Amino acid sequence: MGSERPGPPLPPAPGLEEGLDAKGGGSPAPPDDALSPAPPALPALPRRPQPLDEDAGPSEDAAPTGAEGSEPAPEEARAAAAGEYGSPAAGVPAPPPGEHRPLPKDYMVESALATLFCCLLTGLVAIVYAHETRAALGRGDLAQAEAASRKARSLVLFSLLFGVFVSTSWVIYVVVALYLP
Repeated sequence: MGSERPGPPLPPAPGLEEGLDAKGGGSPAPPDDALSPAPPALPALPRRPQPLDEDAGPSEDAAPTGAEGSEPAPEEARAAAAGEYGSPAAGVPAPPPGEHRPLPKDYMVESALATLFCCLLTGLVAIVYAHETRAALGRGDLAQAEAASRKARSLVLFSLLFGVFVSTSWVIYVVVALYLP
């Protein structure tokens, strides 16, 4: 209705060859220029390292890494000396394989309850350490997370014991004040 144009058909746009439409359909004709440069060769990518079987050595299809096959390439030697991703740092004992330490608890709920019902001051400090535990876990710093978790737990326990002591003392004071003349 309103999408048709009246008049003669339009000639093809310049730059479009036979078989191409305005949206890029069809296939372009091969270039007639014999002097057109060849596409550049892509660089060779390094091979992905193959896992070693524990009972056998490297697979037969693995290429030798050194000039004679007896010494590692400089890149591999440098990576082995610096330690690879996921390998334990020098001087730090690695945890036994298969055993994972549980993540430290942040004690956020306990800190909030201790703040509300037991001791405001130490409860607030416990909330700060609980938040520090969460932040350290988010960064992946387990050592700092464990230290902050221990401090938060200690402050929660102190707040709880202080709250129980104050509440018990208050009840004893009220009972003594009411029943003794």
